[in-house]
Amino acid sequence: MRSLSTILSGAVACAVGLSLLTGCSSSTPDPAGDAAPAETTQSAPDCTVEKCVALTFDDGPGKFTNKLLDELAQAHAPATFFMVGQNVSKYPDAVKRMVAEGHELGSHTWDHADITKLTKEKIEHEVQWTEQAIEKASGEKPTVLRPPYGSHGVVYDRLIPYPLVLWDVDTLDWKYLNAQKTVETAMKEVKPGSIILMHDIHETSVQAVPDLVSKLTEAGYKLVTVQQLFNDADFEAGKAYMEGPHPAGTSTSGQSTDQEPSDGAQSPTS
Repeated sequence: MRSLSTILSGAVACAVGLSLLTGCSSSTPDPAGDAAPAETTQSAPDCTVEKCVALTFDDGPGKFTNKLLDELAQAHAPATFFMVGQNVSKYPDAVKRMVAEGHELGSHTWDHADITKLTKEKIEHEVQWTEQAIEKASGEKPTVLRPPYGSHGVVYDRLIPYPLVLWDVDTLDWKYLNAQKTVETAMKEVKPGSIILMHDIHETSVQAVPDLVSKLTEAGYKLVTVQQLFNDADFEAGKAYMEGPHPAGTSTSGQSTDQEPSDGAQSPTS
């Protein structure tokens, strides 16, 4: 039988050994545990210097929205979603996921109403009901609003407590329902500061996203949300915007507009 002193000596040696091992382990950082997700460590680009473009999706959420979120996540591409309030309660998990994955939430009114045909009280209801639905589903309020059909005017715009975001690139995805045509149209019309209009209620639009994102990236564009596009720029509630800031000399001006966009009436699902 071993003596008590031998046992104690062995125990002390084991304790010292474990202490040394623990110390070595704690001094070596765990790359997986300490590293923040790429999305949180990267700051938004300066769109007055770099070529930026905002992908925007109207009329959802719908049955294809989660597939779209899959595609955007794989491409590390943020987007802005202009949602119809009455659809939000049908797909609350998709709205929660938008927030978790760094996308921007926008209002598209409660039931896709043309605000220029509504009373002041009805416009307020359209805005409030949609805001409440989005906040209930995600914990976040919308930050922007897109008027259905692109229909707006100065008198109506002033009643909206968010910036009104229109578009300068209409893919007409709702009309052609063709992924290749959607990509071709977007790439033909895109320029620095563009806001691209698409719809996540159409499967073909979702199918177009991987190729479109790839082509935009290859052309040197940085994909951003609408808020990121207008970062530190004039972007006020009650005013309408068709495109964002851009590097000097790369595009014409026209970031704000008090007129209805010429293509607004052509897009019945916008």
